[in-house]
Amino acid sequence: MPALLGALALPVSALAQESVFNLPAFAVPEEGSTIRTRALGGAGSGVGGDVFTLANPAPIARFRRAGLYLSLIGQNVTVDGEDATGDFTDVMFPMAQIVIPGWEGSVFAVGYYQFVDFDTDLEATVEFEGDSLPVELESTGGVSVLSPAAAYSFGAATQVGVSADFYLGSREIVRVVDLQDLSPGALAASDSLTRDFGGVGFTIGVERAIGPRVRLSAAYRHRPTIESEVTQAPDDALEGVRSEFDLPSEVILGAAWQPSQGLVATAGYRRSSWSSFDPAGVENVGFGDAVEVGGGIEYASAVDRAMVLGPQAPLRLGYRWRRLPLEIEGEPVREWVASLGYGRTLGATGRSGVDVVLEYGHRGSLDDHGLEESFVRLGVGFRTFEQWRRDRPDN
Repeated sequence: MPALLGALALPVSALAQESVFNLPAFAVPEEGSTIRTRALGGAGSGVGGDVFTLANPAPIARFRRAGLYLSLIGQNVTVDGEDATGDFTDVMFPMAQIVIPGWEGSVFAVGYYQFVDFDTDLEATVEFEGDSLPVELESTGGVSVLSPAAAYSFGAATQVGVSADFYLGSREIVRVVDLQDLSPGALAASDSLTRDFGGVGFTIGVERAIGPRVRLSAAYRHRPTIESEVTQAPDDALEGVRSEFDLPSEVILGAAWQPSQGLVATAGYRRSSWSSFDPAGVENVGFGDAVEVGGGIEYASAVDRAMVLGPQAPLRLGYRWRRLPLEIEGEPVREWVASLGYGRTLGATGRSGVDVVLEYGHRGSLDDHGLEESFVRLGVGFRTFEQWRRDRPDN
């Protein structure tokens, strides 16, 4: 039996939404990347144009007109376990952001992203007095981050930014035991537990142009200690019980290089230490350093080609590898994702546009963890801007 499911005392016979690796709480954290960034292997810092971002608030200082960004991702996940396989679909709204330039070189923004998704649906069996009883475990909810930000541009070369990050969410776990096999005509027995989450952190970042072709960026994300309170439980003594989750801080580095007109290569790196993270009630699994390395290429043809490629219609390729914070029987869970993307600016004034990404990835190992997932994702991002531009001191 996989240790991940053994931590819940449930032998697996069916599977989950989003990711079964999210069962021990914050095991598969997300960063709220735009579709363009996802297409570039998670490395979107330093690219040209109006760059929506929640990982580093500094690049938004380059905005010269107000903009709105929304994204949507659908995925199909296939899960292989030691005793069962299956697949499921899921739809996510990973991030959104509004950016409004202010006076002089200042810019303000408000963004939202889904930090972790707790949606899970497991079917299993448990042994009771020689009988096998069907059990369903359903987990719903998640933790999202609301992120107001401010940034300032010191001329064309240097941008700085800061954001306040409000972590808010809840989780409900419902367990249903079917008693039909134990006593014909008996009803199912169920119980549930609900808890809320809340905490406040911050992110500071800087972006710097090194000559006309290179941009470097760095950000430090201070994640908070999230406070959690049980609001509903099968045992009245549990209601009102508070606990804390010490989320680790994160370092984010990025670089972009433009070797020629229309061609940009990007690289990104993230690291955070989860070794001290110890969620209550979870056994047989541990947490360690989370590392992500990725990169990509964006190419925009100087002239329109085949009515598809052109100056306002770039093609993107990317690859991302990351080590998740989760460790099962001492083995870290790893993930890789390959991506193909496309962007299109709409209208002569460029007031709107759409970005599309197709991702294929793999997470976990049947040999190391007794469980693995492969997934295909299709993401779409929509961007729209006001018509007029603000004059800025670095024009």
